[in-house]
Amino acid sequence: MSPADAEQFLFDASEASDVHLLTTKLARPRVPSTYVDRPRIAGMLDEGTRRALTVVSAGAGWGKTLATASWAAALPVPGSVAWLSLDESDNHPRSFWTSFVAAIRSATEIPRGNPLAGLAPGLGAREGNHRRLVAGLTGLPEPVVVVLDDFQIVREPAVLTGIAELLRHPPEQLRLVLLSRAVPALPLRRLELRGELAEIRSHDLAFDVPEALALFAADGVPIEPDEARLLVDRTEGWPAGLQLAAYFLKRGGPDRTAADFAGNDQAVSDYLVEEVLTNQPPELQQFLLRTSVTERLTGGLAQALTDDSRGQRFLELLERSNAFVVGLSPDRHWYRYHPMLREMLRHQLTLVEPEIVPDLERRAALWFAANGQPIEALRHSADAADWALLGRLFVTRAAPLMVSSERSAVAAQLARIPAGRLTEAPALAVAAAALCMHAGRVQEMRPHLDRARAQLDRTSPEARIGTSIAIHVFSAAVTRSRGDIDALVADSAAALGETSGPGASLPAADQYRAIALSNLGTGLLWCDAFDEAEARLQEGLRLTTAHRLDASRINVLAHLGLAAAVSGRLQRGFGYATQAVELVEARGWEPLPQAATAYLALSLTHLRWNDLDEAQSQLARGAEAARPELTARCAAGLAQARLYASLGRVEAAREQLARVRGEIERWRPPVLLQRWYAVTEAEIDLAADDPTAAIARFDAPTGYQPPFDREQTCLAEAFLACGDTQRAEAILSPLRVSTNDPTAAVEVWLLTALLADRQGATDRALGALGRAVDAARREGVRRPFLFGPTDRLSRLLPLTARWDPEAAAFLDELIAGLGLVKPPGALVAPTTEPLTDRELTVLNYLPTMMTNAEIAVELFVSVNTVKAHLKRIFQKLGVTRRRDAVRRARELGLLSKRPGR
Repeated sequence: MSPADAEQFLFDASEASDVHLLTTKLARPRVPSTYVDRPRIAGMLDEGTRRALTVVSAGAGWGKTLATASWAAALPVPGSVAWLSLDESDNHPRSFWTSFVAAIRSATEIPRGNPLAGLAPGLGAREGNHRRLVAGLTGLPEPVVVVLDDFQIVREPAVLTGIAELLRHPPEQLRLVLLSRAVPALPLRRLELRGELAEIRSHDLAFDVPEALALFAADGVPIEPDEARLLVDRTEGWPAGLQLAAYFLKRGGPDRTAADFAGNDQAVSDYLVEEVLTNQPPELQQFLLRTSVTERLTGGLAQALTDDSRGQRFLELLERSNAFVVGLSPDRHWYRYHPMLREMLRHQLTLVEPEIVPDLERRAALWFAANGQPIEALRHSADAADWALLGRLFVTRAAPLMVSSERSAVAAQLARIPAGRLTEAPALAVAAAALCMHAGRVQEMRPHLDRARAQLDRTSPEARIGTSIAIHVFSAAVTRSRGDIDALVADSAAALGETSGPGASLPAADQYRAIALSNLGTGLLWCDAFDEAEARLQEGLRLTTAHRLDASRINVLAHLGLAAAVSGRLQRGFGYATQAVELVEARGWEPLPQAATAYLALSLTHLRWNDLDEAQSQLARGAEAARPELTARCAAGLAQARLYASLGRVEAAREQLARVRGEIERWRPPVLLQRWYAVTEAEIDLAADDPTAAIARFDAPTGYQPPFDREQTCLAEAFLACGDTQRAEAILSPLRVSTNDPTAAVEVWLLTALLADRQGATDRALGALGRAVDAARREGVRRPFLFGPTDRLSRLLPLTARWDPEAAAFLDELIAGLGLVKPPGALVAPTTEPLTDRELTVLNYLPTMMTNAEIAVELFVSVNTVKAHLKRIFQKLGVTRRRDAVRRARELGLLSKRPGR
């Protein structure tokens, strides 16, 4: 089983979990007021961004980021500028592309209907996401420049391959700028040959003498041109070296000269220690050392690390003094140290106070956890080698992210736990189970979860409730993968109960609760507990919507759609299922297992509406999405068999049912699936004109629940076909007053009409048929009128209009659209050009469910030939869709046979 198969049971958040961190990643670095404008570099960027790709490649301290940020801040720029500062989490494709799309959305207005408006490349197929991204970029009203800073961090081949694919045929509106310390591992030469590449290297970024003079002047350091030339030569124009030289001269007093400055790497390191660190007051020295454990800083985080409330003031002071501290956003909230400075500080910290490093990492972990950044919290826990803390933070805050687009980032931190430590605490055993799930080894999760449950009493109080909930939630992954719906309900109910009790204050309580509600509603639905299932799903819909947990929301909407469709509320089911599918498509997540039941609901609805092509199309999508889940997969198989039966393709229906039976016989299917299976068997028997066999299908064992409405209408139809009007009436009589299923009501009144007609009670038959038409009109039900005894219906339907004049239009549609008889006086315009014999042959295949490829096989021609015939048929009939072609052909009396039946 693949990781995607394992994850289907409890997806929650598709959005980036560390919202604050994502905000800083999307913020363009603030350019210091002392920054020296560099028109030469700006001109190169202007020229480069007229092409698909600009690579700014140079080592640390060459000013790549500030030069580009300064250029981006100037107007005009060729298009909107989207900025993304990359970090290690972007080595996961889904994280990278989610941030990539977020950067574009933050920089430019996305037109309504553009795929980028909802695209969240977290769950769907890579190819589908790529197509949507390209389509969205192509549809932008103006170019967008996407700057990817620190691109050297990206080493993951899948991410690099995705960027290379994007550049193979770059969208016209995309301009990509990569800031990197190394030449990117991309097909640059191919782009260069096509004239789509611009490169800016270290020799371009090197300061010349006039620029160096401007830099020293901005720093308030008086220097002569000859001295500037000496420093440029000594540093080879390296901006960081020149900045250090300015710092050196400014802090050294009148005795220091430019000739005293050495520009090699060791000298730079020494200067960072001597000039930036040791020249600071003791309190700032300690501040710099202790805050170097994190890549990004805020005043609050600095205070947590130093126990000093002046953190924000210190950061602003260091930035103003050009002490290699960079503000990451205009609001002066987040800061970072220059990489060279941070590397030196970390080294000095391990030399001066090595014993406090683990404590600082723990403090950072707790601060990030308290501020809604669980992945950073896990990372610092691992850096501290505090595995107990990591386990506690995982079960209380981060476990739901294992089924989000951030799951690889979480798993990367869990993978740092030494194997021997995974057995030390229940929370760590849950982490081990999560790692198994992430690797697709679902069945290997059980021993870890059993060990966690056995050790639960020995865990710390602050981790116990989170561990217990996590055990139930991850156990649901195992039970659902096995198709054990009863266990799924039990696990989900237990998790839900704990989130409502002592776990209500748990940081991840809402995410856990959303997952539990989604799964509990799903399980109850398959257990045939519709009312309770819908109540749980409605609660889950509210919670997942409020917390923007889109994948769980899709699961909830899909099962609400299925519940409504199965119980005959077609319009409502269509609404829920359509919302689910639209959200999947907007996010680019197709196929998604959670959406399988949405496609199934749409297929059932379109079948009742007699839109057979759409019913088959939605069912095919549902079958693909349902592959990882046994229950949904079998349900899709049964729906396919029922569709075949409804079309009169009895042998195809039986073959399909046999395939489903092969899976069902190996496990204990839930009640709804069992009953659905029995109904499907009966419907196939009825399609095969074997009502006696259909009746036998419902000889239930002792203790079987009373038949639900579809079982009863099947029985009534079978008894009526056998001529046993008395037993048919005994079934229909109570249903006429008790059924709450709108679709079943159509069948009940339709069968009542046919029964009355058989008894010669024409008025009663017309009255019942009028009731059937009225019920059908409210939900748009058409199929039962076509699949019934068409000879009697063709006589009765035209007479029914006098019973309900408001239903006349719907009746005309049934009579004409379903091809029973033409309404009296109706005129049908002939085709503009007669169909050829070959076109008529192809036309007569259209009412079947055969694909173009299957029709081609039957006719011994190519698929393209079939498509060419269809194009001419549609033109001659004046239609654009297969369904409309069938309707028009019936109006014209062109259908004479049904190939493939």
